[in-house]
Amino acid sequence: MTTSSPADVVHAINALRADGDFDAALRHIAPRSLDQGVECDREQWRRKWEAIVAGVPDFAVTVLQSVESGEWVSNRYRITGTHTGEFFGRPPTGQRFDVTGMDMVRVVSGQLVEHWVVAEPF
Repeated sequence: MTTSSPADVVHAINALRADGDFDAALRHIAPRSLDQGVECDREQWRRKWEAIVAGVPDFAVTVLQSVESGEWVSNRYRITGTHTGEFFGRPPTGQRFDVTGMDMVRVVSGQLVEHWVVAEPF
């Protein structure tokens, strides 16, 4: 894997995940990483993304701003979608949402190794 800036790696993951190409997106994530402080593997990332799509088929993330420092990038997002299925334990509401969120991602050798996120509830 070639070395990319942390912002480039996050952009690639988001674009490939949005296109439904989970295999390609997962190549930008280390075989073992931290997500919200919990160690996980690529299959756990895949299951998380599949759950998102099952609950919010039109889930979209737009990066509004990124700030990089060394291995880290912090992103401010706009997150939109329609809650039509179970979403992280919440029953469907049928409602559209438009919220903001922020994350911090650490990238080593072109792969995400750590991810932290905070988003508004919907």
